[in-house]
Amino acid sequence: MKRNSVILLVETIVIIGLTFLSKLTFSIKILSLRIGTNVAVYLLLALSAIIAIKLSGVKVDFFWKNSKQFAVGGGVALILSLCLAWIPALCRFSLVGAHINFTLWQLFYNLLYCFLIVGPVEELIFRVYYQKVLTGIFAKCRLLGVILAAALFGLWHLINGSWVQVAFTFGIGLVFGVTKEYVKEVHYPGVAFGHGLYDFLNYVVRVVV
Repeated sequence: MKRNSVILLVETIVIIGLTFLSKLTFSIKILSLRIGTNVAVYLLLALSAIIAIKLSGVKVDFFWKNSKQFAVGGGVALILSLCLAWIPALCRFSLVGAHINFTLWQLFYNLLYCFLIVGPVEELIFRVYYQKVLTGIFAKCRLLGVILAAALFGLWHLINGSWVQVAFTFGIGLVFGVTKEYVKEVHYPGVAFGHGLYDFLNYVVRVVV
């Protein structure tokens, strides 16, 4: 337990450092270099999480064959996006950002970025590593571990956002965390897919509305 706590602390410091590095990429003026650097930082975040998972002995529930989890993850994403992005946008109030102009390359980039990078990496860090370690620490009240993992997910967004975004993403993280913890059919691929779909739908609403 003590060893895992030390790993948890070190991994948190690494994630904070890499996230600050990610923030610096926004100052890069060359678009292709900015995108490439940002993707590289995300891959480093994934690598750090994989190392922490291996050292901690966390078992990754990497079960692709259960198709129900994608339906559940997709359903959660649709409900979240409808409530937090589409309905507010139709009421002329955006919770996910200002309107952006449509370009075909951005559509395909965001599609790949959300489903292959953001969803898988962020769920690997927060719903696999943090949530499994914290629910193990608080084994008598696993919900507390889920809540703490969601809180860390929210606080992680403070580096690039505000306290409003922290509260916003805490709620999103809690929904995905509870889904993964308590819906039997849902594993890591299901929440990774749901997370990616949610982010992509939020990009679409910024283009459409």
